[in-house]
Amino acid sequence: MSTSKIRIKKVCAWCGKEFESQKVTTRYCCKRCSELAYKDRKRHEKKNSFERNEEKKQEKKNFAMLDMREFLSVAEVALLLHVTPRAIYYLIERGVLPASQLSARWTIVRRSDVESMLNARPYERKPKVSSITNDENGEPVTEFYTTKEIIEKFGVSNSWVFAQAKRHNIPKVYHRGKTLWSKAHCDRVFAAKPEPPKEEDWISYSEVRAEYNLTHDQLHNYVKYHRLQRKKVGKYTYILRFEIDAILGPPTF
Repeated sequence: MSTSKIRIKKVCAWCGKEFESQKVTTRYCCKRCSELAYKDRKRHEKKNSFERNEEKKQEKKNFAMLDMREFLSVAEVALLLHVTPRAIYYLIERGVLPASQLSARWTIVRRSDVESMLNARPYERKPKVSSITNDENGEPVTEFYTTKEIIEKFGVSNSWVFAQAKRHNIPKVYHRGKTLWSKAHCDRVFAAKPEPPKEEDWISYSEVRAEYNLTHDQLHNYVKYHRLQRKKVGKYTYILRFEIDAILGPPTF
């Protein structure tokens, strides 16, 4: 079988000279450069392995010293728990880990307090979200709508679905990142045609931006993403107050 006559210009990864190769995987211009690179790579691997072993020995030595001490600094607690000092300060500020601040730059922690904190918070495995739910009579719900199906079937907005689901306590489950709503409950709640909104139910864009401290683009994105109802009177655009409240919550003054 004949070899390829194509030659590829490359630069040797060891000596830096240009050479021609028949393969794109060739890295060295000659056998000597290949051998020298191999020896250099092995030297670095041996050096790195030695440094890792020395770090492990020093770490064991540090842990042995910490075992004999009753009071620890924040940096030593971080070393003991394999986290950053900022994480330890976060636990202290939350009151999870008791500590004593003797000065602006001197905080100490009892070793016994660290062990008590760990013993008081064992890991608890959270149960998986159940794909089965029951109605108010205790009967299992087997038929569901997705949020998109409710919007398309009943002609309501995304925010209205969640607002009515919360108000009427519609059973729901989560499946593959989607919210599924009880079909029977949705038919009962959304089948009744809602009364047309009153004049006082509408709020202008400028009023929403002032109450919620939003920019025009932020408000426009909320309206577009959640498909909020809107109407235009002259040069002013209005949306329903209860729909924006269902998304952002009632404004606080």
